[in-house]
Amino acid sequence: MTRPNAGAVDQAALWSAALAAVISLSMGEGRYDWLSFALGAALALQIAAFYRPAPHAPDKWWDRCSAAGSFGAVSGLVAAILLAWPVQAAIGTPRRCRAAGVDTDDCAGAVAYPWLGVVWLTAAVALSGWHWSKMVLRPAPRQT
Repeated sequence: MTRPNAGAVDQAALWSAALAAVISLSMGEGRYDWLSFALGAALALQIAAFYRPAPHAPDKWWDRCSAAGSFGAVSGLVAAILLAWPVQAAIGTPRRCRAAGVDTDDCAGAVAYPWLGVVWLTAAVALSGWHWSKMVLRPAPRQT
């Protein structure tokens, strides 16, 4: 007995996670908190639950690269949200934020923000490679 849609990709799960990640990272103001961590965890679970690498023909190199790249980029955004709070905690609130008399919440968030780009890029490359290694290749059709 075969399963219907075995190996099918649920694009809605992937793109809804991407949209939520972009909105959360670009619209948020101030310090990252436990809620950003919870949102990232929920999005990561959504991707894990619904995303499956689709079968690709071995000669369709571009399709395989674009699928791995899009998965890595979106999953990297989710990793950036998931790690925003820990990254900010590791960086801490810089002394210049306290000395300048500015709002420390805004200053601490602004200091952590560039590091999230590094987190995204690292996660995107690593997850693209992981997806590439797990991608299913269709066997060549038999000639009769």
